[in-house]
Amino acid sequence: MTTDPRLPAPNHLELLNVAKNFGSTQVLRGLTLSVQRGITTAIVGPSGSGKTTLLRIIAGFEAPDAGTVALAGRTVAGDGIHVPAYQRNIGYVAQDGALFPHLSVGQNVAFGLDHQEYPRRAARARAAELLAKVSLGASYADRRPDELSGGQQQRVALARALGRRPSLMLLDEPFSALDAGLRMATRKSVAKTLAENRVTTILVTHDQSEALSFADQVAVMRQGILAQVGSPFVVYTRPADRETAEFLGDAVILEADLRGSLAMCALGGIPVRRPTCQGKVHLMLRPEQIRIAEGGSIRGTVLETDFFGPEVTVKIRLEGGFDAVGDPVEGAVVTIRHWNAMMARVGTELHLRVVGEGVAFPA
Repeated sequence: MTTDPRLPAPNHLELLNVAKNFGSTQVLRGLTLSVQRGITTAIVGPSGSGKTTLLRIIAGFEAPDAGTVALAGRTVAGDGIHVPAYQRNIGYVAQDGALFPHLSVGQNVAFGLDHQEYPRRAARARAAELLAKVSLGASYADRRPDELSGGQQQRVALARALGRRPSLMLLDEPFSALDAGLRMATRKSVAKTLAENRVTTILVTHDQSEALSFADQVAVMRQGILAQVGSPFVVYTRPADRETAEFLGDAVILEADLRGSLAMCALGGIPVRRPTCQGKVHLMLRPEQIRIAEGGSIRGTVLETDFFGPEVTVKIRLEGGFDAVGDPVEGAVVTIRHWNAMMARVGTELHLRVVGEGVAFPA
């Protein structure tokens, strides 16, 4: 049977009303999520939000107290069913890598390979190929895990999981032990490898930028539920609520008066797409939407700067107005990002403009 290419890809993973308690603590509270075949989903949330518990339920290491888990249309957990982890064809990389200390790196990577498909010499070649995919040379194959750094051990664990050609890959913060430059390079390499092999992937992370850059779909988790699920662009630019907005990145929040689709605030009139409320609101903008612009209609004075190399964050007090009886009113303070520190010295008066739309939340 062939699939009509005009139709959306079938869902590989379906979670429906999944709940899990540990004693009196409710960790997952009726969570529902659909993941299409071949895409990467990042589940991002603060520590204690239930991310790792959810991953362990998908893998089969834990059973849900309620709800169901289905893989490729087959129920593997719930309704009196529990398919053991080894029968789910799932790759799992835990935070600590969990390598076998008595095996060499090459033997760790080769562990679980089909020995009929990969006899001894072929298995060694395949292990070297997998190590290369995670930026480790073939010379690492003969080392022991305790001879590697934490970041190198994590990459070996990734290579081992890829070697089994899983249909679903679960990654539990696998890049957290790597330094910044290597983390980005390894992340790109792993993402490319998984995409080339059409492996459906779920990444759990507390790193917002990692989730936004790695995934096709982002699920924001909070207190055992999913606050929002969508593309990285949508969840970042159109967050469902203020808490999600502030978790996913720096946010400028201003009091505003919304009438129709125009919000009046200290930065002037800001358009809002499909507003769900009216009147007094909290208006959210991302710092990069507020630009320094010659001739801009908004004026402010630089209060403070923080230099981060390629960019500088600039805290600005906007020009104030006057109240109903004519007394001066102190302007709001906003923080923006800019590339030129020389243009934003403390005490400098700047002209600003706003690009794009804002998001309104009930006040």
